[in-house]
Order: sequence, then structure tokens, then C-alpha cells
Amino acid sequence: MRFPSLPANAALILVAVLITGCGGSDDIDASPATGDSASVDGALPVGPAPSTDLDSVEEIGIGMGDVNPTTAPVVSDGDAAPADTPTTAVSSRLSALEEQQGDLFEEFQYKTQDLNDAMAAHIAEVAASMAALTARMEKAEARINEANEHLETLEKKVTTVATQRARTASSRAAARRDRPTAPFLLTGVESRGGIDYIGVTPRSATGLADIRFMAIGDQYQGWTLSGISERFATFKVRRETVTVPFSSSDPAP
Repeated sequence: MRFPSLPANAALILVAVLITGCGGSDDIDASPATGDSASVDGALPVGPAPSTDLDSVEEIGIGMGDVNPTTAPVVSDGDAAPADTPTTAVSSRLSALEEQQGDLFEEFQYKTQDLNDAMAAHIAEVAASMAALTARMEKAEARINEANEHLETLEKKVTTVATQRARTASSRAAARRDRPTAPFLLTGVESRGGIDYIGVTPRSATGLADIRFMAIGDQYQGWTLSGISERFATFKVRRETVTVPFSSSDPAP
């Protein structure tokens, strides 16, 4: 409850009435003791005595029933009564904001921790995948190296075989080029008295009179007959053995 501001004389009168009421005497009109009067006079300021007429007190709007001596504050002219200013609302609002800020910060910390845990788990998973992929790549690289080595070995073998074949073909070609060519033709085989003879005629022969018959061991123009078969005859010439086919047959291999 807010009380109206009172003049100085009215406040002093109110104080005197309160002191008189609390003195312990049952008779309100009894005169105060000397000690009490002295103590009151000492407590009051020096100046003209205030009016003790209670009617004047009632005229200024204050009654004894309106004041509780134990709880009513004494308000002077220089004191300001407490008032509900906007500062209280601002303080309450700041307190609420600080509490809300604390809650938000705590929630932010929790979410940040969850995010960090999720990121750590994801990084660990990616690292494991990378390690597995690296292992697979190393195995694949090892297999590729092994296949390359095997391929190099095969290439060397193919090169060696090709070289050998080329050398063999070259040797055969050289042997064929160096092989003597018979200066005659074989006309056929004729058996006389159990002995086989071959007919030999010069390449420049013009008739049957030029045909000559040879048995094994016979020699003609430096060629010695060493064997007779159905399709060819074998001769030795210059320490070589040469096969000469009959003119009516395909050349012998």
C-alpha cells in the first residue's frame, strides 16, 4: 500500500501519538511520566510544539484505524515511495534470455558432439574402404606384373622359335641353292636278269639313241648311282647325296 506524502508537523504528531499509545498506561488521558516526557522531548526536534489536536490529524485524512503501528512505514518528504518501474521487467526478461541462452548453448554442444561423432564414424568407414581398395589395387598390380612377366617369357620363346625357324629356312634355302642340279634326266626303271637299271639321257638329247642305262654303282658325268626307287634315284656327287626324280614323276622332297 502506498501512503500519501504528509507535512512535517503531521508526521511529528503521528510519531508522538504512537509513542504515547505504546507507553503501557491504560488511561489515555493520563499525563506521561517525567522520564518519558524527557525522552520524547529529546527525540523531537527543537522548535514550536506541534498541535496535539487529533481533530486536525483527522482533517488531513489520517485516522488511527488506517495505520498499523507495527507495519506502517514512516515516510518523510524527502523519501520516494517504492514504485514498479520498467527496470524490473527488463531484469526479468534478461534473466529469461540468459536461461534460454544457456539451454540453447547446451543443446548446441550436444548437437555438435553428435555431429563430431557421426563425422568420426564416417571418416573411419571411409578409411577402412580406402584400405580395402588399396589392398585390392596392390593385388591387381601384382597380378598384372606377373602376367607381364609371363608375357615377356612367351615373347622371348616366340622370338627364339621364330629365329630358329628363320635360320632353318635360310639353311634349307641355302642348301637348295648350293645343291647340285643333275645334268641329265631319268626316263624310267628297267629290270634285266634281276638287276634294276635306270634310263639316263642328257638334257640335250634328241632321240632314243642318247639314252644310257645305269645300275647301282655306275657313274655318269661325275654322278654315281647309289639307289633306285619307284619315283626317284639317289646319286652321290661332290660328297653329297642328291635325289633325282624320274621325268614322269613329281620332284622328290
